[in-house]
This record gives sequence, C-alpha cells and structure tokens, in this order.
Amino acid sequence: MNLSNGKILVSSPELLMDHVFNQSVLLLTETNDKGSMGFMLNKPLILRLHDVFEEIPSNIQLWNGGPVEMEHMFYIHTVPHLIPHATPFDPQTNLYIGGDFNTVKQLLQDKIIDTHQIKFFLGYSGWAPNQLEREIDEKAWFITPNDLNLFDLNPRDVWKEKIVAINPENVIWKNAPLNPHLN
Repeated sequence: MNLSNGKILVSSPELLMDHVFNQSVLLLTETNDKGSMGFMLNKPLILRLHDVFEEIPSNIQLWNGGPVEMEHMFYIHTVPHLIPHATPFDPQTNLYIGGDFNTVKQLLQDKIIDTHQIKFFLGYSGWAPNQLEREIDEKAWFITPNDLNLFDLNPRDVWKEKIVAINPENVIWKNAPLNPHLN
C-alpha cells in the first residue's frame, strides 16, 4: 500500500520497546518530498483543553500527537465550513487540520462543535525525507486505509484490533502490556 495523506500507520510489535511509538496508531496528515507528518490517535494525555485554555470550559481530552513540538497544539476536525483557514489533507475523507483558533474557541464556548467533530493534539510525529519509508521497509510500521472514526475510538483497543486485522497471527500481541518493562 502506498504512503499517502489520510492513511493509518500501525506500529509493529517490533516497536514494543519504543517508549513513544509502542502500540501506536497514527493518522498521516502530510507526506511529500520534505518528509511526513502525522498524529498518534490512541495516546491520551492527562491534560484537558481547559487546563491549557481556561476560557474554554469544556472538558475535552488532549492527545499526545507525537514527540515533536509537544509545546504546540494541533487539531483535526470535520467542520471547515465553521473554521476559516482549515486545510484539507485527504481528499477521500472530510478531515481538515488547523484553522483559526479564535473561532475554534468561540465555537467550543458556544457549544456549536464538540468532540465528535474535533480532536486536539499536543505535538506531532514527524519524519525526515525517506525516513518513514525506510522504517516501513524495516517492518516498524504497517500502512492501512483509514477506516477509523478518530473522534470515537477506544484508545486501549484500537492498536490491538488493527494489529490482528493486519495479520490474524498477530493475535498473540493482543494481550501485550503497553509497557513491557513492567511485565
């Protein structure tokens, strides 16, 4: 399967000892000759959006998007008609990244949008040119079509479900602990 925007990356069991990407499911939002960018979909943080922006009363979960620029917030959504300057990243889906954050804050305060339409990440996952392709060749990642509802997925189960769907023989990994060092 070709690497392209909107695809899902599923970390291989080979990455179980990687403290960042073990049991990760990522959404690719940019792939080009400058590199690749995406967001981990199944790594919730203990922070909520109102912990970072007190004026937003919502108890919206923040997610660890990846180890790059963890001090920056990113968001993926399905409401470009409400958020000016949003950028589409996959013509096959209705998913957009970014846009005017002041508008986002107002939409959240007015309860016009909610977690079924927008997901917030601190940081992102990024790769230099050809780096992700090499990692895929080395079997660190599997590429799958995006058949997920990223606004309504179980972060504990999505990697386990995906790894078995890729290859039923991977069922042995379904019960692997998130942190093998604690086992």
